[in-house]
Amino acid sequence: MLDAAEHLLRTGGTEALAVEAVIEAAGTSTGAFYGRFGSRQGLFVAMHERFLGVFAAAMADAIGRAEQEPTVDAAVHAFVDGLLSAVRQHRDTLAFHMLYNMHDTEMRSQGNEFTRELNRRFGRLITHHPNDPRRIPPATIDMTSRILLAMCIELVLFDDDEVTGRAITPQQFTSRFTRQLLAAL
Repeated sequence: MLDAAEHLLRTGGTEALAVEAVIEAAGTSTGAFYGRFGSRQGLFVAMHERFLGVFAAAMADAIGRAEQEPTVDAAVHAFVDGLLSAVRQHRDTLAFHMLYNMHDTEMRSQGNEFTRELNRRFGRLITHHPNDPRRIPPATIDMTSRILLAMCIELVLFDDDEVTGRAITPQQFTSRFTRQLLAAL
């Protein structure tokens, strides 16, 4: 049922997530739906929890790749590339959970904790790199994390050419944005 709901979300948006549509797309029964989720909101909670797991796996992969880089600059680039790639890949699902579910305190709390942990991992990546002698103040790392989060939100909310009127490739975007982050550090 979760696969069916996620497919409906990707192809038809939030409006497509009617209980009846999910039941039909999943080829299941009304009783099975309500037995598993309890309500449409229960479906959204299950979708959110599943998505956090998928996104956490993508971030663990990005962090793992970044930790293998020989310099902090290369590590930041690898992390940013992994994060922005995951945001682009899951854009519609992120938008749904960020916008539609923002008033659900439990889901918002889970999302906030995920974001804080991602920020902590980003900070550790920068401050604990063995080949970087810089000592970056925590306030600077906090601000660069906020800038990174803002960029992710921009990618979720806007198409490439909507902000400036000029589209750039994902690779150009990542490289240019990483340079700006590194300049802030």
